[in-house]
Amino acid sequence: MLDKKKLKKSMLILFLIAIIIIAIIFIVRTLSRYQTVATSEKDVDVAFWMLHDDFQTANMIIKDIYPSNNSFDYSFSVSNFKADEDGTINKRAETDLEYTLTITTTTNLPLEYAIEKNGENIVTQQNIVTDEDGTYYKEIVINPSQMVQGENLTDNYVIKVTFPKEHDTNAEFSDLIEYIKLDIDAKQII
Repeated sequence: MLDKKKLKKSMLILFLIAIIIIAIIFIVRTLSRYQTVATSEKDVDVAFWMLHDDFQTANMIIKDIYPSNNSFDYSFSVSNFKADEDGTINKRAETDLEYTLTITTTTNLPLEYAIEKNGENIVTQQNIVTDEDGTYYKEIVINPSQMVQGENLTDNYVIKVTFPKEHDTNAEFSDLIEYIKLDIDAKQII
């Protein structure tokens, strides 16, 4: 004989399973109404700025320097365009730019620094700073420069490093190197 209690329990379980299945179907259909997918094949035109092949930080190691009255020259440039090797321009800044150049050097050697921009000496702010470990660095900040859009502009810089001749008999400076880090902080002018 059929047990009425077991039959009621089985029917209740089947009814609950049916409600759960219907609820899942209802939820999936409801959520699918609010979902959409879109694709695009169009390239988005965005203003970009270019500074000498995208480099924003560069490092130089000064070695083989000796006490002299002459300066040792290290040059670099900042541009608002990127040229291929054959000279054709393939990218150019689409907005006006303003950039600040910061040169950070170690203080291993008693070196003197002078900066030229496009052949002219420029005034810099030179400060001795310490990091969180107590290491001393010389920080040279160059005033902001601007480049306008629509023109291929390049600012040529020369770092003139002088190791004063008076240190030529000081053996403690032998085998030391000086490290220079160049940082460019650029922003678009709107």
